[in-house]
Amino acid sequence: MNAPVFLQELKERVNAHPFLRHPFLQQFSTQPLTFAQARTFALLYYPHILRTRLYQANALGVTPDERIQAVLADILYDEYGNGDPSKSHMEVYRKLLRAVDCSPEEITNPPITPEQQGYIDTMMRITQGTDWLAAVGVAGIAGEWPIPPYYRLLLTGLRTVPGLDDDALELFIGHIDLDIEHSRMIEEAIMPHLETRAGQDSLWRGINLNLNARIVQLNGLQREVFGAG
Repeated sequence: MNAPVFLQELKERVNAHPFLRHPFLQQFSTQPLTFAQARTFALLYYPHILRTRLYQANALGVTPDERIQAVLADILYDEYGNGDPSKSHMEVYRKLLRAVDCSPEEITNPPITPEQQGYIDTMMRITQGTDWLAAVGVAGIAGEWPIPPYYRLLLTGLRTVPGLDDDALELFIGHIDLDIEHSRMIEEAIMPHLETRAGQDSLWRGINLNLNARIVQLNGLQREVFGAG
């Protein structure tokens, strides 16, 4: 199939992936959360936020196509607040950590669940590997396409917690529209590489590895936030 048809089919695969119907997301978005549950989630999700830019930087480093490099560089610049350290995604997320009373020590050295560590290891391995199109799939597609529906579910739950206003939740609110634009940029840049079956297979390999690793990541959050495996 040609590249535009493949991309459309790929979006349908991503939207149908079990990750977006994980029991953790269903529970998180359909019942009021306690302050303690929101605090646990915020702290355990922080290591993920801290490393997203590293995966994008790795993918940029292994990608030979300068057009894709430029798009990843734009996305990275946005991660760092477009030159304003107070607007970096990491600093914006820390507003949530402070809102749920995380101490400076916890923010400096957040806990990492085994499932989160598995996600980190998978992402680092693929984005530093020899299959550069899989690296772009991991960091540039799977890190953008599913985020709007994913973060809408997280926001639904977090907005039930007294004291969490839109300022504290800015990271999640902002990414819904931002990642739609990032997705468009990546799609345009990778299109020439998706006219072959080999290119299509490589991209899907990266995307699928990411989404499967996200399921494991959510398994750990479900256990820690709701006390269930």
